[in-house]
Amino acid sequence: MTKSAKITLIKLLIVLLLSGSMLLLPFEEWGIPINTVQTRVIALFVFAALMWILEVIPIWTTSVLVITLTLLCMSNTSLNCMQTERYDAAAVKSIIAAAYDGSGATAETVADTQESVLAEMKKQTSLSPAYVRTTINNAILAPVVKGKADDTAKAGLMTAAGKLYDGELSKQIDDMKLVSVAKQKSIFGTFADPIIILFLGGFFLADAATKFRLDVNLARVLLKPFGTNPKYVLLGLMSVTAVFSMFMSNTATAAMMLALLTPVLALFSPEDRGRAAFALCIPIGANVGGIGTPIGTPPNAIALKYMQDLGLDVTFGKWMMFGIPFVIIMLLVAWFLLLKMFPITQPKLDLSRELKGKFLTTPKAIIVYATFIITILLWVIPKQYHGLDANSVAIVPIVVFSVTGVITKKDLRGMAWDVLWLVAGGFALGVALSETNLAKDMINAIPFGEWNSTVLLIGASCICLFMATFMSHTATAALLVPILGGVAGAMMAAGSMDNPGAIALLVTVAFASSLGMALPISTPPNAMAYATGHVEQKGMAISGTILCLLGLIITIFMMVGLGAIGFFD
Repeated sequence: MTKSAKITLIKLLIVLLLSGSMLLLPFEEWGIPINTVQTRVIALFVFAALMWILEVIPIWTTSVLVITLTLLCMSNTSLNCMQTERYDAAAVKSIIAAAYDGSGATAETVADTQESVLAEMKKQTSLSPAYVRTTINNAILAPVVKGKADDTAKAGLMTAAGKLYDGELSKQIDDMKLVSVAKQKSIFGTFADPIIILFLGGFFLADAATKFRLDVNLARVLLKPFGTNPKYVLLGLMSVTAVFSMFMSNTATAAMMLALLTPVLALFSPEDRGRAAFALCIPIGANVGGIGTPIGTPPNAIALKYMQDLGLDVTFGKWMMFGIPFVIIMLLVAWFLLLKMFPITQPKLDLSRELKGKFLTTPKAIIVYATFIITILLWVIPKQYHGLDANSVAIVPIVVFSVTGVITKKDLRGMAWDVLWLVAGGFALGVALSETNLAKDMINAIPFGEWNSTVLLIGASCICLFMATFMSHTATAALLVPILGGVAGAMMAAGSMDNPGAIALLVTVAFASSLGMALPISTPPNAMAYATGHVEQKGMAISGTILCLLGLIITIFMMVGLGAIGFFD
């Protein structure tokens, strides 16, 4: 066995040991009311976190594994050996019999009601005391609703139903142990969630732009105003990278820009530290630029999904209204930092010789230009003016490029489907947390209603930044956003957090996920820049850590400030 195989095996054993131990913990003895299925969800959460952090297998395959385990072990279509008693049938029958006591109902009526209630509960995936009470109530009053009960029978049935809402029977219903499971349809639905389509639309735009040289030609045009002074060329490269990253994959943008930068770096003398500044400006621009739009990076899309689920109105254009100013500030801070850390001695850089070419005028190229402009405009213009949300707009480039042959079957095969599946895995984890009521039960056990929303925002963002430094940004958001989305919902219900506070919390976590860029392993663009050989890990760590912390501070102050002036109202 090779050394790498041994390391992988050790990692896998650690993951299985720690996640498996979750199944053996005596939660009930500790006073934590968690049922069997919820215990499995906790074990799955730990399993996913460790697999994503240690990267025992590619992170997208971990997401597929998460979806599969959720289906097999925690859904309404799970394996027979994984199915568990979801409610106490004897207790339900007893409650129904006690409710009918003294109502004059026949034994046959009681038996029929018991049978119909149990049959209805068996079909339901999400069980709660309120649901049990309502189901029994409806079954008892069915003859009244259908007009099949005389006045005497009606009075008896109304009395029977009333017992469910007061006294001992009500307490028995409230104390009943119920087990909810995830719906198969909800789990499979994560593969085609509207946010997934939003990302796919971004992939189509990015591939078409690269295929018809729109990216290179835009770079040439956009860099021209920055002249030949190396300092301003550095700012220009970082800015252009950020612009592309707002609509393209951060990784794809970094790969493209580093490829364009290769001949430029050759112009520097070996001892010129400016080489490192130019190599670092690309991953910084890619990581920061992705924050500017909802489709710029997966954490943004994940946060947007949960804001939509909470009924929080954050449109594509509104996100850009606070995202782009943040990107501009961070780029200026990064530019100043790079110039101080890596002084440039090269007197002049002429990139016009390196970025040659012109805009194509073929019919398909014109289709790409027009579709790109129309899609961006529809994303930026508020929904009330055209009726389409960002997810629906994303279908426009997909259908146009497919029908016109701009994107072919070969292009389709080369798209980053692994990223979509990675995001879907995070959504599936969120489905497991919510539909088994684990998130709700855990949240109810913690007095979030007494917490200060600002303290929560700061603590959550710091945890998120730390995690994002050592693991995938998308995986970090996929782990934390579902939990914090539930927390935000609970605090809003308790009155300790308003809508702007909930938006600020989820947006800050999304930003913090993208700001983790202190190490080569923090993000693919960092790894690519490090691979050029022009960047030392120490320099990346120092500059990245400074930018991480400054970015987080700016984010928190910006979110608190925007909430205070009513921007999110």
